[in-house]
Formats: sequence, C-alpha cells, structure tokens
Amino acid sequence: MVENKFYIGIDLGWKEKRTTGVCVLNAKKNKILLKDVFGKSVLRTITPYLKNTDVIAIDAPLTRGRGKGKMRLYEKFLSTSIFRKERVAPIPPALMSEFHKFALEIVEKLEKRGFVLGINLIEVFPTLIRKICREEVCLRGSTTENQESALLCAQIALLHSQFQTRWLGYKDGFLFLPEASFWKKEWQEKFYQAWKGRPRLKYHYLITNLFSQ
Repeated sequence: MVENKFYIGIDLGWKEKRTTGVCVLNAKKNKILLKDVFGKSVLRTITPYLKNTDVIAIDAPLTRGRGKGKMRLYEKFLSTSIFRKERVAPIPPALMSEFHKFALEIVEKLEKRGFVLGINLIEVFPTLIRKICREEVCLRGSTTENQESALLCAQIALLHSQFQTRWLGYKDGFLFLPEASFWKKEWQEKFYQAWKGRPRLKYHYLITNLFSQ
C-alpha cells in the first residue's frame, strides 16, 4: 500500500558530531522519524525503513567536481551574482574536504543497498529551496535547524517520487529542485534571467529541465 512507502530526508552533518538531521515521511506526510543523530549513525538509523523507501534526498555534495574548489558545474552557476546577492551560493566542497569524503562514503553504501544516484537517491539544497519556493512547500514542525532541513529534504523526496522535481547539472553532478510551479513568481523570473544571461561558452555543458512543461 502507498501509505507504507517512505521518503527519507537527510541533512548530512559531520561524521563524529550529532549534527545530522534525519526525517522519514510516509505518503500522507506523517513524520515517522525526525531526529538529530551522529553522522556515523545515519545508516543504522534509516536501515529499518530502506526496504520500503522510494526516494532518499540528501543535503550534501554527493559527487566529485573537477573545477576550482572542486565545484561541480551547477555549483559554479549558483555562485554567480544573483545567487551570491541572495546568500544562497553553495560552499565549495574543497573547503570541507572531510565532510565531502564522508558524503561520498554514504553514497557508496546506499548504492550497495540498491539506490541509484540521480534516480532514487538525489542531492538537494534546502538553503536555495527555502529562498525560491513558496512557504507551503516547506513543511514545518521540527525542533532543530538540522531537523527542519531534513524535513524539507524528505518533502523533496516525496515530490520527486511524484515526478514534481526538476534537475540542474552536468555529468559531474545534478541538483534536484521542486518544479517551477512551486516557486515564488519573483524567483521564477530571477532564475530564468540568470539562466538566460549565463556565459554560454563557460556553461555550454550545463543542462536543466527546469523550464520544461
């Protein structure tokens, strides 16, 4: 039954600190689990739900970039002036190398459990989502900042299962966002202008389906 399907959101934190938020939602958006855990405990925490989990959404760099600061192409695009001005530019993975290494370790272990990156294991960015999306998209009801981000990640996991997400990226990594119908009108325009005004040579390989119907 659909009610028994789970959607997991993880706001990944440091391996040896209790800074990882975990949320498990069912199809009715009831919170089965919402807590902060040590990063090294995250897989043990979610394992009881994995068999019936449709999608896992994680806030962390889940792939390796090759550019300056080890940034992926989509991260470079989100570091352009419009996004810097709104304080939603991503942090270069090179500035948090141990955290990035841990994120890749989590991906590897989840892939061994049958999850496929970009299909039912997706990378999300709650900081940007909160900025661009209407309030009703961002579920509330958590007690810590980590839990709130995990709750939002789980919501995006649910939307992804309903084909209501879009992607931005290249073969070095894709970011998943709610489809534009969930966005604030001002951000639909801002994002479109940023995309339209991007240097075509620099971002020749960057692709998105954000503007597809």
